[in-house]
Amino acid sequence: MVEVPLYERVRQSIAQTLTDGSFAPGDKLPSESRLAEEFGVNRLTVRRAIEELARAGAVESRQGSGTYVSASIIRIPLSQRLSTDSLVSTLTGQIAEQGLTYEDILLGAVKLKSSHLNTTLELPTGPLWRVDNALVVNGATWMWSSSWFPAGLLKDPAGNWNQVTGLYGQLNAVMGEPRPVWRAISADAATLNDAEILGIRASSPVLVRDGLTAGESGEPVLRVSRRARMDRVSYLLRYDQD
Repeated sequence: MVEVPLYERVRQSIAQTLTDGSFAPGDKLPSESRLAEEFGVNRLTVRRAIEELARAGAVESRQGSGTYVSASIIRIPLSQRLSTDSLVSTLTGQIAEQGLTYEDILLGAVKLKSSHLNTTLELPTGPLWRVDNALVVNGATWMWSSSWFPAGLLKDPAGNWNQVTGLYGQLNAVMGEPRPVWRAISADAATLNDAEILGIRASSPVLVRDGLTAGESGEPVLRVSRRARMDRVSYLLRYDQD
C-alpha cells in the first residue's frame, strides 16, 4: 500500500474544515505555526499543504496578511454548438444568466508586422492587430484572450472599446457571418503572465481554447487564443438536432 504523504494528510484535514462549516468564505485560517502545532508537523509541511489548497482555488494567500478561505467556486460550462459558430461569443450571455456581472477589459492593442507571424497564425499577409482582453466576473478575472486579425478590419480597437461588447462587438460589425475553420481545446499550466492576469499561482491548471475563423469569403481573418481558470470555466460542445 502506498503511504499518503504527510503534507497530503494535512491538506485533507484542512480541506475538511473548509467543507464542514468550520470556516466560511473570507475567514482567515490560523497561522502556519499554529497549524503546525495542531497537526504535530513542521511549518514546511503545513506550507506545502496550503500551497496545494491555493493551487486548487480553495484558499488564497495575501502577502503580509495571511491565508483566507476563497469565495465559493462558481464553475460555468460554456455551451457551443459543433455545427455553427457565432463571432459574438455566447459566453457573456451565459454568465449573465447565472446572475453574475461581468466586464470585458482591454489589456492592450498593438499593430504588428511580421510575415512569419502571419504564416504561423494562418492569417493573410499584411499588418495585424493583436488585441489582449480579460473577462472580469464579479470582480475576479476568469479568462483572458489574445486575438490577431488583419489591421485593415479595424482602425482603432482601443479607442472604440466597449466593456460590454468588447472586441467581438467591433468585429461583428465589419466581418459579416463568420465561418469556423478549426477549434482546439486543451489544458496547460499557468505561465507567470497567466498568474498575474488571472490572479492564480503559476503552474495552476488553465483551460486553453484556440481557434481560427474565416469571413464570408472563406478566407481566415481571426485567430484567437483564450486562457481560462479551470476552476471557473469548462466547455460543453453541443450537437445540432437536425
